[in-house]
Amino acid sequence: MTFELSQFDGIAAKLEEGFDLDIVHPSTGEKTGLVIKVASYRSERVKRVQRRLANAAIREGKKNPKKVGTVEEIEEKTNEIVAASVISWNLTNGGKPVECTPESVLKVISNPDYFFISEQIDKAADEDAHFVMPSLKS
Repeated sequence: MTFELSQFDGIAAKLEEGFDLDIVHPSTGEKTGLVIKVASYRSERVKRVQRRLANAAIREGKKNPKKVGTVEEIEEKTNEIVAASVISWNLTNGGKPVECTPESVLKVISNPDYFFISEQIDKAADEDAHFVMPSLKS
C-alpha cells in the first residue's frame, strides 16, 4: 500500500473557496433560506485575522505584562475570527439585501438574537470534511 500525496493537491484553494452552508432554524432544524458561503478556519483569509489578533496580544503583553484579558475581549476576538470565515451570503433585513462586509457580518454574528447563525458558521468553518473531499486515488 502506498500513500499518494497528490490526492491532496488543491486543498488550500478549496479551503479558501469555501462551501455553501444552509443555516437551519435553531429549534425546528428546517432550512431558513439563508445560505452563507463559509471558508475554512485553515484558510489564509482567516489565518490573517488570527495572526493580526495574536500579534496585537503579543504587543499588548510586552507593553503591559500584568494586563489580564476579559471575557468580553475574548468574545470579540472570537467573533472577528468567525466573521473572517464568511465569504458571502443572501441575507436580507426588512426586505433589503444586507451587504456582506466584515462590519455587517460582525454586527450579525455579535447580535445575541442571531446566536444560531454564528454557532453554525463556527462549526462549519472548523469541519475539515466540508473542504476536503474523500479521494479514490491510492
